[in-house]
Order: sequence, then C-alpha cells, then structure tokens
Amino acid sequence: MQLVAKRPELAAFVRRRGDAITAFNPRDRCWFLADDGLCRIEVEDGRAAKPASCRLFPFNRVFRAGAWTIVDYNSVICPLEVVAGDGVAHADVLAEIATIHDPAIVGTQLPPDDALVAREAELAAALFACDSIDGAWDAQAAGAARDQAAFESVTGFAWSAPADPAVAIALAPSLRFNELYGPRRTAAAHLPRMWLAWLGFAAAGERLARRPLGMQELTTIWSEQAPVMYVLARWHDLPALKPGPIELPPDPLVRALAQAFVDNRRGRRPLGELAIAALGRAEPHARIAALKSADAIVRAAFA
Repeated sequence: MQLVAKRPELAAFVRRRGDAITAFNPRDRCWFLADDGLCRIEVEDGRAAKPASCRLFPFNRVFRAGAWTIVDYNSVICPLEVVAGDGVAHADVLAEIATIHDPAIVGTQLPPDDALVAREAELAAALFACDSIDGAWDAQAAGAARDQAAFESVTGFAWSAPADPAVAIALAPSLRFNELYGPRRTAAAHLPRMWLAWLGFAAAGERLARRPLGMQELTTIWSEQAPVMYVLARWHDLPALKPGPIELPPDPLVRALAQAFVDNRRGRRPLGELAIAALGRAEPHARIAALKSADAIVRAAFA
C-alpha cells in the first residue's frame, strides 16, 4: 500500500475486507482530514495519491447489476450540506469510476434484475426533477390521504412534510436503493408509502430540533423507523401467521399483535385494523416501540 509506505503508522490500523486490505478510521473522522477540512494526502501528495474510495467520495458506493452501473452517494460518513445546484456532474463521476479497477470499490454485484434497476433509475430521475413534496409524490404514482391517516393513528400526531423538502427529495433515490438491495430487501411496491411515512417522521424531527435536518439525520431516521414505515406501507394489506412456535419479545403489545396475525390466518382483516385493535389503547411511544420490536413478525406475516 502506497499510503503505508509514506505513513508507516497506518499499518497498525488495517483489516481485511474480502480480497482487499483496507485501513479503518476512528469514528469521528478520517486520519488525514485536517482541521481546515482539507485532505492531507491530497495537499501533500496530490489527488492521484488518494485511495480510490476517497477520490470518488461521496459517490463511492458503486454497484453492478447486469449491464447497469449504480452509483449511490454516501450520506452517513460526512456531514454533507450541498445537495442541489453546483456540484459534480454525472459525466465527471463516471469518468472517475472508469479509472478505478479495485474490485473492492467498483465490483460489488447485485441481482441482475435489469427491469427493476431501470424502473428505479426512472424514479430517481423523476424525483431529482421535482422541487416540491407534492411533485415528488406524484412522481412515485401513489395517493397519500389514507396513508397520512394511518400515520396519525400510529404516532398520535398529524402527518406533515418537512419545511424544506430539498434534502429529502435528493436522498430518496439512495434510500430506495438501500431498501431494495440491503438486508431488508423490501419490495419496490411498498417503497412509496414508506417514503411518505419517512417524510412525516422527518418533519417531526425538524420540529423537535427547530431547524432543518441534514443528510445524516434523515438517513438515520429512515434506518431507525423502517420497521414502522413498513407497517404503514402494508396498513391495508392482509397479514396472516400460521399457528406454531415462534420466538416473541416480552412486550405484551407485540404478543397481542402476533396473536392477532395467527387469528387472522385466513387473511380477512387488514394490518391496520389488527394493529389498532392490539395497540390502539397504548400510548404512542409504546405503539412505536412495539412495532419496531415486531418487525420480524410483521414481515413473516406477509411472507
């Protein structure tokens, strides 16, 4: 590693990731990020000396899906602020990627579902073309009124959108991508309603903080609230669990919901009706906590 050759202390902080050996950073920031916000490697040795992932940052999440190259930007490592207007052109990012041959950076393979990837690319383009929440919602071809009512029945407060939707709209393609191909592998059909619920949680966070939320904060809200968002996305669908042994958390609300799914094994009542019956009398914070704990059970009920 050329970095280790000039900075031998870095050898103490390497690790193996697949076929690649990489160096890890402390949580706060990179070893080489100076107090003035500049990269010491680039200042001292030139841009070409920087690791490939650093040269691509924040567009350093590169995937392959059949004939498609998917470039996702990193919204959780640095406190990025500029999400629209001046920036790096797509052509510049693709040209930089073309110079990098490290499979640890540009070789991650996804299921080659070209039709799904193409549809997601179209949605991403439509979202980026919007300048309002209404426009972005229309781009996803979904109605919102009954989903906003479901949000209120779970949280106890009315749904609203963030005051400034620009960051949320810019993040939407990345979060959709992560949900499709990440550990949860959520079906594309449920993502529009999850997205609407996320906006409601983002607006609540904005009211708490009394300021617009940044990319990292919005990404964290998606990650933390995804189980609740999934419930809201399936609110009008029919869950059912087969009787039999199942591991349940100790929360009595979760157990009540699981029993409701078992009793609904013929699939006659929608999830929202069952959730209100099982959780409706609990305080909002208890409902939210229970729905998060019940994530595996909810997903099993739709398997």
